[in-house]
Amino acid sequence: MAAVARDLLREFGAPITFTRTTGEVKNPATGVITTPGTTATHSPMGVIVPIKSNLVDGTRIKAGDKLLITDDSFAPLMTDKVTGWAIQEIEDKNPAGTPLVYFTRIRK
Repeated sequence: MAAVARDLLREFGAPITFTRTTGEVKNPATGVITTPGTTATHSPMGVIVPIKSNLVDGTRIKAGDKLLITDDSFAPLMTDKVTGWAIQEIEDKNPAGTPLVYFTRIRK
């Protein structure tokens, strides 16, 4: 199933760039970065689709939120950045321990 999902996303999707910074150290008192982290980019295949209007509650899910569906080649984290979007929630479809796709709710 993961291969089928990957093939569909490759055919109909586009590379989605995630930026991940690791190893950054901040001074807890001032919030100033004392040691810069290492930044890496990852570009799994994906599609951005609208969220159904009946799911918009104005609190957790707001008008304008989108659903980003990406393949299993990269597992996103809440601390990752997607150009132009803020990550709100991540859900994976992971039957029997094998990730198929990741659903990431994003907001401008």
